[in-house]
Amino acid sequence: MAELLKVFDENYKYVHDETRGTIHKKGLWHETFHCWLVDDTNVFIQKRSATKKDFPSLYDITAAGHLLADEEVMDGIREVEEELGIKVDPFKLKQMGFVRDVIKLPGFIDKEFANVFLYHSTFALDEFTLQQEEVESIHSVSIEDLQALFTGEAETITCTEDTSTDITLADFVPHETAYFQAVGEFLSLAKSGGM
Repeated sequence: MAELLKVFDENYKYVHDETRGTIHKKGLWHETFHCWLVDDTNVFIQKRSATKKDFPSLYDITAAGHLLADEEVMDGIREVEEELGIKVDPFKLKQMGFVRDVIKLPGFIDKEFANVFLYHSTFALDEFTLQQEEVESIHSVSIEDLQALFTGEAETITCTEDTSTDITLADFVPHETAYFQAVGEFLSLAKSGGM
């Protein structure tokens, strides 16, 4: 049975429900849940599974997903728990607001109202149980490094646990520049201890 998502107009007002496939084919606005796990100095990023239909083997948000037609924004917590195999305390989620994010590819137009959250993490890398069909691996990177990559001040960054792998912006899911910039600003809150 096809997943139904809520369709919105450009002002984030609900219009009707539609299948995920139709939404991406027609480029209709819909909503997603984006959660970045952070501590005072680092942020976790995921590498998407090589078997994913969309953007396989690219780096991305710690955990994210589409909100179904019968879900509210906070129900997106399930994405974190499903993809990473951890229990999330909703009181530790910091809602940063929503960011418009558009990705256009041949036959695929993803127009999202991305509801962005920061989550103060005390997890170690070995505490994650990854949903293999979704997530290949999880990596820790410096908040400052990721911000520099997102703003174009750095061309490459490395993971804190494996400095032998260079990651460029081209290795990430191709979110809009405005999305990366907004996330970079949100991450400043974590870095300043404001969470």
